[in-house]
Amino acid sequence: MKRIASKAPLLLSMAISLGISGALAAQEFVKGPLPEPVATEAPAPAPEAEAGAEVAPGAEPVPEVNAAESSRDGAAGAVLPELLAAVAAERAALNRRALALDKREAELAFAAAALSAQDQQLSQLKDEIERLLGLAEASHTEDVTRLVRIYRAMKPADAAAILSDADLEVSVLVIAAMAERDSGPILAKMNKVRAQAISKIILERSRLPGDQNLVNLKVN
Repeated sequence: MKRIASKAPLLLSMAISLGISGALAAQEFVKGPLPEPVATEAPAPAPEAEAGAEVAPGAEPVPEVNAAESSRDGAAGAVLPELLAAVAAERAALNRRALALDKREAELAFAAAALSAQDQQLSQLKDEIERLLGLAEASHTEDVTRLVRIYRAMKPADAAAILSDADLEVSVLVIAAMAERDSGPILAKMNKVRAQAISKIILERSRLPGDQNLVNLKVN
């Protein structure tokens, strides 16, 4: 402790010397030339802003409009009305065509209904004609049968005399419908030319129309 106390005045004097030296150095540093200020580049003006145009503080700069984009937008704006007009015209044409098709379909449906009704009427008419033909044929058959019985009940000479002067069609019809044992005696009593004509017609009528040969046929 006594050693440290004896050295205290020396340490104090050294501290004071160091403090004085630091103060002098600081004074010399302050008196020296000041450092040059570092130049900072000013921000370049926005390319969008025009020269001499004032920009309000806090306002965003107006972007420059590209000439190509402006031309393209103008062309698109000019084409759009024409495109809309073309679409409207096409739609109108489609509507007219749809109406025409609907009208045509209605006409076809009406024509089909008319044809169906006509077919039904023709079918009914055909059935009626067939019915009448059936009645006529049945009546004709009954008439022929009745005539055959009438002439068969006569004497051959009397029947031959009547059939020789009757219509040739009636004579052929009656003789052809008779049995051979009844028609033979009547033909034998008839006029020779008439009997030959009746025989020729009965023979030829069993053939086809193209094969029949009734040319120059004498009936009396």
